[in-house]
Amino acid sequence: MAHLSEQELSFFNRLFEAERTDSDPTDTKMSVRLNLSDKLNGLLTNAKLTLLAEVGIYQLWFPLEFTKDENGQLIPVLSAPEVIDTKGIERSWRTPALEIHTEQFQILSLSSTGVLLKPKRQSPDLNKEILLAFNLPSEEHVILSVKPIRTTSKGIAGKIVKVCQGEDALRKYLFETHKHHHAKLYEQGNFTTELI
Repeated sequence: MAHLSEQELSFFNRLFEAERTDSDPTDTKMSVRLNLSDKLNGLLTNAKLTLLAEVGIYQLWFPLEFTKDENGQLIPVLSAPEVIDTKGIERSWRTPALEIHTEQFQILSLSSTGVLLKPKRQSPDLNKEILLAFNLPSEEHVILSVKPIRTTSKGIAGKIVKVCQGEDALRKYLFETHKHHHAKLYEQGNFTTELI
């Protein structure tokens, strides 16, 4: 992990000319046009990078991939980040007080790596993975494979083994919820960034 100097940041600012990809102001994807030589385009075509931004005690890990447009120009696409809480032990930020339901569970808390479930009927077998299918408030469908880890007084804590469907939608939902819950952090504009 390398920190960028002011000179390097200035270089990247000149290199990238921001362009909106659509008219949806809530969309967290961003595209920029690069003016690079063919050799650099070839290097970046298969690159998968991460842009790390720090906001307060949180780290935002933005997936950064490169695609080509219809003219063969390389376009970097920055997707919604995973939000990591760095206070104490680094772990994914968890949304509280949810009203998301599946057929068997109410999802009390959700992160990109785990869930807290309240069974609607009898408790499931904690030795088997649970398949959760639900719609986010945006109506996007998500399917998770969850391994139960422990039972608490509030419900069953589980680790997400695999996001079978809706990985980008889940990250976007968690990021938008984090921005809503911590609006003051985002208003202050006190960000540090690194390209990893």
